[in-house]
Amino acid sequence: MSRNLNELDWSSPILPAVADREWEATVRKFMGMVPDFMTRVSPNGWLRVMMLKGVNVKAAEMPGNLMDIATLVCSQENACRFCYGIARTQLKFFGYSDRLISNIEQDMLMAELDQKDLTFIRFCRSLARSNPRPSKAELDRLLEFGFSPLQVTEMAFQVARQCFVNRVVTFLSPPPMHGLERLPDSFFGRLFRPIIARILRAGGYTGNGSFEVSDNPFAHIMKALTGLPAAVFFQEGIEGAFASTVLSQDLKVLMFAVVARSLNCSSCGTICSNLAQNTGFTVEEYVNALSALKCTRLNDQEQLLLAWTRETVHYQTGIMQLRVKELSTQVDNDRLLEAIGVAALANSIVRLGILLE
Repeated sequence: MSRNLNELDWSSPILPAVADREWEATVRKFMGMVPDFMTRVSPNGWLRVMMLKGVNVKAAEMPGNLMDIATLVCSQENACRFCYGIARTQLKFFGYSDRLISNIEQDMLMAELDQKDLTFIRFCRSLARSNPRPSKAELDRLLEFGFSPLQVTEMAFQVARQCFVNRVVTFLSPPPMHGLERLPDSFFGRLFRPIIARILRAGGYTGNGSFEVSDNPFAHIMKALTGLPAAVFFQEGIEGAFASTVLSQDLKVLMFAVVARSLNCSSCGTICSNLAQNTGFTVEEYVNALSALKCTRLNDQEQLLLAWTRETVHYQTGIMQLRVKELSTQVDNDRLLEAIGVAALANSIVRLGILLE
């Protein structure tokens, strides 16, 4: 994967922007603006809420500077041109120099970051990539450096959250915000940088309120996140995705199962197998569907989406965007948008599941 922002592949937008004044007012209230991708997810209720919260989640246990770095590293690792550009812009507003940002991108040990921070950066890369999957030794090393168990759990959560956002945005391919990216180096940006930084730090979604683990299929992951206000983010996402009727329950179960199998997560694989039985799959139907990526229980459009799901685990941005563009000519917009959300959610949940095995 290219490490240079300007060398990353990026397509033209794939799904249309859909005007929704009430939704846009909500987005503007939280973010101060309406990024292009927020108008492209607006037709899907659960996905648009996840995206709004996902780009605004604040850390409860992690130091703010490590949260900033995690966002940059994950966006870079996932080759999301849009998110990567925004992450670099935010770091500049927070006072990071071009040299420091470049060193972070290249995993270089530097005076501003010690070996502890560098170990954290490499953990973020490893989990975002999951090829190969992170080892228990990597987690133990973070604990040895003095991070608390809850901090390590939040690190995993933040990486998984960023992977969710990166996938949705990459698969939609909104135009990069070049004007915003140039702002920190402009006269106006330099003059008002401290004020802009304070505004950026002040906002954010914290998941306030009591957090009770609901009876959802991946409750063991939600329990592991207990103590982190933002844990409700994934719980609401799972509930919203499985409650939606845009895609069949059969397809959503199989999509999660394909990702679990691709990432070799046995715990999530077992959950998906149980879900399949609960939705009426025979053992033979389920095994054959995962092996062939075909299932007679699905309609023609859902068959295409199932076959595509495995490609969402590890992908090259340019090739993936061409595939999604191809799918957009074969699958209606509502189904494709929800499939993008479900695939992104599955990739994030299973990556968290890996660390709990």
